[in-house]
Amino acid sequence: MFNSRQEDLSKVFDRTWKANHNDVAKRGREREKQMMKRLYSNDRPTFNSSKNTVNESVSELQNRMNNAFNANRSVNMNNIAKKWK
Repeated sequence: MFNSRQEDLSKVFDRTWKANHNDVAKRGREREKQMMKRLYSNDRPTFNSSKNTVNESVSELQNRMNNAFNANRSVNMNNIAKKWK
């Protein structure tokens, strides 16, 4: 017998079928599309400029700053917790 360099067609078919039907990759791409859609969509609420008094404006700004700080702190805590696992 001679030594053939061609692969078995069933191996080639299995490899290409698995590459084309990889559900994990498809779900990842779908999640990424949804995230990008949420990040860059125009459906986000706009800045509400209905605050008339200075006190209302300042308290609204303080609330936004506190929310941003709390969100940043929770992300940092999650990152620290991941390092210890």
